[in-house]
Amino acid sequence: MSVIAIVGAGHVGVVYAAGLAELGHQIQVVDIDERRIAGLREGRIWFYEPGLPELLERGLKRRRITFTTSYADGLRRARFVFVCVPTPSTADGSLDDSYLRAAFARIRAEAGRPAPIVVNKSTVPVGTGDIAEGIFDDGRFAVVSNPEFLAEGRAVEDFFHPARVVIGTHDRTAGELVAALYAPLRAPIVLTDPVTAEFSKLAANGFLAMKISFANTISKIAEGIGADGEGLAKALSLDPRIGAGHLRPGLGYGGSCLPKDLAAIASLARRFAGSADLFGAVDRVNREQRLRVVEMLTDRFGTVAGRRIAVLGLAFKANTDDVRESPALAIARQLADLHARVAVYDPVVNGQLHPDLAKDLIRSRSAVAAARNADALIVATDWPEFSALDLGSLRRAMKGDLLVDGRGAFDATSVRRAGFELFSFVAPARTRPAPVGVSAA
Repeated sequence: MSVIAIVGAGHVGVVYAAGLAELGHQIQVVDIDERRIAGLREGRIWFYEPGLPELLERGLKRRRITFTTSYADGLRRARFVFVCVPTPSTADGSLDDSYLRAAFARIRAEAGRPAPIVVNKSTVPVGTGDIAEGIFDDGRFAVVSNPEFLAEGRAVEDFFHPARVVIGTHDRTAGELVAALYAPLRAPIVLTDPVTAEFSKLAANGFLAMKISFANTISKIAEGIGADGEGLAKALSLDPRIGAGHLRPGLGYGGSCLPKDLAAIASLARRFAGSADLFGAVDRVNREQRLRVVEMLTDRFGTVAGRRIAVLGLAFKANTDDVRESPALAIARQLADLHARVAVYDPVVNGQLHPDLAKDLIRSRSAVAAARNADALIVATDWPEFSALDLGSLRRAMKGDLLVDGRGAFDATSVRRAGFELFSFVAPARTRPAPVGVSAA
């Protein structure tokens, strides 16, 4: 087994630290954030990820993981160094590699001999592998591009059961050594050049974002012609060329990865394909999907000002506490800006929401508390506990009878039986709510 240094104690870095320790390696994590490192030493993870606390605890008990703010200590005896630092979007959508370059410089300065193989896992501007080879130009280092494909909320599962491992390098020996680290996972290995490896991450997320926006566009057409969105999604998903993943209509995507990577691939498209129209349309459809809910409520009530609207969910999807680019939070904020009284509940995010984001939002202790005396209820995050809610109890708690199922959590028949009017992106058109004072057909 190997000594592996991990630079960056973010979502990816901590998951890989715990996962590689479980595979038997000795892991040394370095990060400049002293508070974050102090918490991790005690097993306290600063973000929510199912299964990760238990995995980290095992690694700490077995003394397979250490955390430090010292590059010299973190790199000591390391055979590999995984670089897992942030690469935020810039104004034009390209990726900011300043943290990455700083990490490379520190590794070059602090690494001992023999030098570790540098394995970049950060989502990076295409061509970073070649730039890194220029930084590590003294002949001691081999550089490998090894993008991560971890989805928030299921990152531990993705680590142990990857669909593929992509390794890009000009040094085949180094690439094969990195591939050997993943051998116990029995995943397909794609050994290629650095540019291809780097671009594969952006291309994959660009395609997933496009598929989500396609599903939402088709859903809108289905609504207009009276087609059953649920049946349509099933018919498409059974085509093996299409598949079921990311095909269910809803409020659209959010989080840190798809929006950022879509912007990055759009930036590349403008430079090298002459147009980013395709990716611009994907982003536009995604943002308009959130507005459909607000516009529907405005049409329904005439104005949402003064109305109590319950929003279940704040995270961008289930099993995470990430609210970056969250459709749920965006809808709650839009309604609050229109002077609605917005009551929110999320099983994980509630107490963690930044005061600036929580402004004018009524934070509730349960879904039923949020629904109490509400004129309408929106299910905006696909938490499993929401789909298990007693619809009768929700309806009795509410003043109004409108349920907006933004994530396909409920069966339309069950919703109507509980006395609700339903707005759903996958429900048949006949379940659409009529404006106040107008009888539904």
